[in-house]
Amino acid sequence: MTEYFATSFSDSTTISSSPGGVLLHKNKSILPKLILIDRDGVVNEDVGSPGVLDKSQLVLTPGAGLALGRLRRAGCKIALITNQSCVGKGLITEEHLVHGIHHRLQEMLLKEDEDAIFDHIFYCASLKSSNDYRMKPNPGMIEEALHLFGVEEDSTSDDTIFIGDTVSDLEAAAHARISVRILVETGYGCWIMGGKNAPDGRVQVVLTEKEVSHNIKYDKSKAPYIFPFYYVSNLFSATEWILSNAKNSQT
Repeated sequence: MTEYFATSFSDSTTISSSPGGVLLHKNKSILPKLILIDRDGVVNEDVGSPGVLDKSQLVLTPGAGLALGRLRRAGCKIALITNQSCVGKGLITEEHLVHGIHHRLQEMLLKEDEDAIFDHIFYCASLKSSNDYRMKPNPGMIEEALHLFGVEEDSTSDDTIFIGDTVSDLEAAAHARISVRILVETGYGCWIMGGKNAPDGRVQVVLTEKEVSHNIKYDKSKAPYIFPFYYVSNLFSATEWILSNAKNSQT
């Protein structure tokens, strides 16, 4: 398998695949206005189905609070985009999700970094069978976030970045025409990549379905094409990459 690694947005923001490999077009890199982040497996550790039902189950991924704090100090807006069908299943109430679990999650993040505050939390409590437009892999919540923060929907723009750990995260971002999509190794990311760890201190550019696990049944004729996307260790590593590229573009 051929691997491509990117170390800066200025070297690899716009990517197009070709029979000969990958074309990396150098664009001027700027700090993104909006960072959209999945919850389970990205901000906090994934506990498996049916998900986090009690705040005692919350454990942050390494450096999650520090990552959010650094992004906010840099001027980025941060929104959480999360499916929570456990509410629709009647396993927890919406009040418990908001005032119990999400309140506790915010407390834990602030304990790690005093600036680690979500500007907004979007959640969908519907059942997966409902095909709710707001539920990932549909783009409803992402479109709401783009509208709320005044970000134009433009596939060539680097104003928005989505960070997730599942195929449905990448699909939702692709549906919403977000071109910079980051998959983290934590959560389901490593499984999607066939058990392969993200490269230390680097970002892998994943170009085609040939580079992901054979367990992933991906029909590109029925879903948005999620490739290319970036593969990193965790939320903290993604933040390091985002901020280092913005800094490099200014020098």
